[in-house]
Amino acid sequence: MGKIRKSRKIVITVFLILTVVATGIAAFCSYKSSTSGMATDINDVVENGTPQIGDKLYLFCYQEQLFEVGDDLVVFETYLEKEDLNICVPIECEGKLSYRFSAEVVETDPGIPDKFAKGCRDYYQELYDKIQAKKATVDPGDSETMERIRKAEELTEGFLSDETYERDKNSITTYSFRATNTVDYFTIASVSKIAAAVLAIVLLYAVLGIWISGKKLALGSIALVLTVCIISGVIFRREIATMASVKEYAPGMYTCNITNDYYLDEMLSTDFKDTDSLISFFSKKLLGGMTLPIDAHHFGCSSFSCVTPEGTHLFGRNYDYLDTNGMVIYSNREGCYASIAVCDLQWARFAGVDPIAKPDSLLGRFVLRGAAPIMCVDGFNDQGLGISILSLDADENRPDTGKTDTIIILAIRGILDKCANVDEAVAFLSSYDVHSMFDKENHLFITDKSGKSVIAEWVNDELTITEINCVTNYVIATHEYDEDRRFVVMKTKLDEVNGVLSLEEALDLLNAASQNSESSVQTEWSCVYDLDNFVLYIYNDNDRNKVYKITPETFK
Repeated sequence: MGKIRKSRKIVITVFLILTVVATGIAAFCSYKSSTSGMATDINDVVENGTPQIGDKLYLFCYQEQLFEVGDDLVVFETYLEKEDLNICVPIECEGKLSYRFSAEVVETDPGIPDKFAKGCRDYYQELYDKIQAKKATVDPGDSETMERIRKAEELTEGFLSDETYERDKNSITTYSFRATNTVDYFTIASVSKIAAAVLAIVLLYAVLGIWISGKKLALGSIALVLTVCIISGVIFRREIATMASVKEYAPGMYTCNITNDYYLDEMLSTDFKDTDSLISFFSKKLLGGMTLPIDAHHFGCSSFSCVTPEGTHLFGRNYDYLDTNGMVIYSNREGCYASIAVCDLQWARFAGVDPIAKPDSLLGRFVLRGAAPIMCVDGFNDQGLGISILSLDADENRPDTGKTDTIIILAIRGILDKCANVDEAVAFLSSYDVHSMFDKENHLFITDKSGKSVIAEWVNDELTITEINCVTNYVIATHEYDEDRRFVVMKTKLDEVNGVLSLEEALDLLNAASQNSESSVQTEWSCVYDLDNFVLYIYNDNDRNKVYKITPETFK
């Protein structure tokens, strides 16, 4: 009996020590991750100008954009182009580069450009050798396969040329990032918190086992778990309902019924001068401190308004972007107008290249219950007000009039929830200093069932409203849009018919104004919003033959 008590004391002591250690590690790493701030996308750092030598930065990157040159060097390939090649930034590091890392900006070592170019050539030489090995196994009479191999040979041979070698050298920047800390404190903190919780539970049971029999302990545990589940279900019933509603409605398109609170009023009353501060608030308020690399690149879109021969007002929208999927969400919160809107899932990396998870995974459902309402790029409400956001190739707006600062993507949600017509939407925008998002300039197309349509822009940091019935990615107020093909297609058609189009003709006009492999950006989805009847017609990837009809009933 004495040996049992001694063994139990040893077990309790060991688990107590392990719990304290795990809790300490979690606390330390949580502190380090919180003081590091929000990690900045390397693309944004490069896009906003040449970093200065000596700058200290906290960065994140996507692993698919990294090219390993050696044990202590990787090269980051940006989306920006220089002489038809993406700009390449060397990253000096010891060991494996983590997803988030601290770095100092240093001058690029003179030997790096040659080292990178040689690494690229070696990579393509290896690929070429594999093609030749494959060619040797193929029947020469298989013309289809031989043609594919021939094209692969031509492409690879081009990368092995001396000209490409020199271009690769010239793509390297004059500055490099020297990783000073590659420890991912957030991940360590999360794992340590889980470990501490598990160890604490085991420790509690070990202590309780001194006075309570195993049978009573098991029954008490079951009762406790059931009680916690019931209480949690009551408290978080709206969040659970939202998460449960996420489903794949069609290929490349998801739906979700937002029933939980997403703290809109609190966010609108908080000063947000940049996207990072909004994401930080959102992460703490809705994700329990979990951070995600939410980001968006330039999206080339188009919008227009028209009226049918029967007098129904329509709002058309093409969303042109990199490879992504959309989520159509329905929100009908107390005290707000009901709305249907579409959000881009790639922004939170639940679509596109190398997604972190599927939207209908547990992680996807948990994040999107809060993120989806403030990631909407177009939508309308039951009052007949429609809105879409379009990006611009212009300096970001940073108004400073002393009003509450907010981010344009958050303003979209505020307008959908609180405004019944264009005039109210303009008044809403006028009451804030509205900042663009992700360091990119944006403007808004706003229309309502009265037939009024405007574009809201910030010219010289001042809100400018222009009445117009179509728009693309050029500043309307300064007439930068005149030669844009998509704008010309829409404007010409609308002028010809005096703004009168049937639903089918509106869908056809979206198809005519779409982007079909003109660049890396393509039309991902096309919408026609029926402003009078609260109905959305949507199709994906220029597939005009598969138009889906979305109403509030869709989400039940």
